[in-house]
Amino acid sequence: MSQKYIIDADTGSDDAVAILMALRDPKINVLGITIVSGNVPLKQGIINTISTAELCESDVKIYAGADKPLTRSYKEVYTLEEFSDHVKSLSPDSISAQCVHGVDGMGDIDITPNQYEYEKTHAEDFLLESFNEHPNEITLVTLGPLTNIANIIKKDPTIVKKISHCYIMGGTSDGTGNVSAAAEYNIWVDPEAAEIVFNSGLSITMVGWDNSYKYAMLKDNEIKSLKSLNTPYADFCVDIQKTLIDLTYETYGFYGFDLPDPITMAVALENSIILESQQLHVLIDTRDGITRGQTIVDYFNSEKGNQNVRVVTKSDKDKFLELLIDLVK
Repeated sequence: MSQKYIIDADTGSDDAVAILMALRDPKINVLGITIVSGNVPLKQGIINTISTAELCESDVKIYAGADKPLTRSYKEVYTLEEFSDHVKSLSPDSISAQCVHGVDGMGDIDITPNQYEYEKTHAEDFLLESFNEHPNEITLVTLGPLTNIANIIKKDPTIVKKISHCYIMGGTSDGTGNVSAAAEYNIWVDPEAAEIVFNSGLSITMVGWDNSYKYAMLKDNEIKSLKSLNTPYADFCVDIQKTLIDLTYETYGFYGFDLPDPITMAVALENSIILESQQLHVLIDTRDGITRGQTIVDYFNSEKGNQNVRVVTKSDKDKFLELLIDLVK
């Protein structure tokens, strides 16, 4: 019998690749995809998820969740300059990542679905019903800010005992950030939600952004390998990264893109991709300031805290690429 999964996403270009991987994997059954504001506003995230499901010829159910973080306002910004200025201002507000993924979140290459229908049930209701109906049978994979998950835990704190395991794309294990020097985007957008989820007793594996830039950065050769497959899935995975490829060149001086959500999905599908991990106490910094949204990984147990998270510190890049190629053939 196939394993049951639920995906929670803020569907931009890397989420779309992760969702495609899950929908194309014959070993699992994706019960539904819940959407949250993050990379792009909620409505656009839903549209991008529908486009991805249509490409996979999947009738997976898609649910709208939170359109803003728990306690913070959320607005769209479109340029890297606006994004950087906002982060440096230490404003408490959260912003989109459209400067990374494109205004439409999919590289601005005109990806549009054939229809715009999604489920009327709210994401929170779907999540609570699913975990209650299938206790300890569902793996949850989160690819965006943790607002939807925090909301269900607030409604029913016992729900965490009914979730088989949660793989979180968020934070970093080595202190590097992709929003600020300290923080990864998903946690930075809604640190209050992350704090609720990390402290809830949920069984968590954290796949931080460090795994992405170290083990899921695709450069010329890997991009050519994908494109040479000549399938609509492989083309989609590369083409929707257009904005990110441009940004990578502007920032690092080479053409390429990293895939944080897909390496998280790969780990959730195939645990052997994890080469090194540790069960550790992880704290979330919710204070406004330069360290907002930092995942503080307590390697030496100085806080004497609950070892609440399996932190992935090293992944197998070759195995990740093999799995990705296998699923987009």
